[in-house]
Amino acid sequence: MATLTEETPTAENPDMTDHPATDEVRWRDDPQLAKVPQVHPETLVSPDSRAVIVAPHPDDEVLGCAGLLMHLARSGHEILLIAVSDGERSHSSESALSSDLLSHVRPAETSEALRALGIANITIMRAQLPDSRVGEHQRKLQDLLGAYLQRGDTVFASWHRDGHPDHEAVGLASRDAARAIGCRLIEIPIWMWHWRTPEHHEIPWQRARKLALDPDMQARKKAALECYRSQLEPDHSTGNAAILPPEVLAHFHRDFEIYFV
Repeated sequence: MATLTEETPTAENPDMTDHPATDEVRWRDDPQLAKVPQVHPETLVSPDSRAVIVAPHPDDEVLGCAGLLMHLARSGHEILLIAVSDGERSHSSESALSSDLLSHVRPAETSEALRALGIANITIMRAQLPDSRVGEHQRKLQDLLGAYLQRGDTVFASWHRDGHPDHEAVGLASRDAARAIGCRLIEIPIWMWHWRTPEHHEIPWQRARKLALDPDMQARKKAALECYRSQLEPDHSTGNAAILPPEVLAHFHRDFEIYFV
């Protein structure tokens, strides 16, 4: 996840940052979310299919699908993680955490987080597209995905209406590449939980499926999220708040994950 600033408006709503955040209690009490049907991991990814995770920024793969990754690892699935950007622009240009430093720190945090999840058998490909500008390189990303995807893969990407321009560009590029190659695409809402409300007309509730996380998986996911220290801690050099404050993390401490199939 990367922060939204006035410099990175969403494709659909340049004033998204002025929209009030949605409290987790509102999602928890929503009847639509409560009645989302559960799905078995092998229904999402068949035993003979490779799973390809397309993450806009370091941390999105854990925020969105840590539980899925653990299920896949336990069943011996082949997993490819395509890290679209290094998340180097998560902090302001005045921060002591420079873009150059973050381009090393944030991928290292992902490696640490994957170890916390117990994910050892995973291939990581870093595309190193510019953070906050993935939309400018959407065709390049689509071509890159086309070179790495194989017919029969199951592709997981951020929802193409997720409310962050990088997430939306990743969703669109993944959709087009998957369609061209012959892959199944499953979308993951991430920013949606923060900016949308349960009654928002664009949320495809009919496509939503709920993947259960057992207590051990919940604990491992929480430990993995704690590895992203650059995103969890306030920026003392600028006085800016953490990118992932507790009210945001609350959306990802659930005993389930949601996928749009």
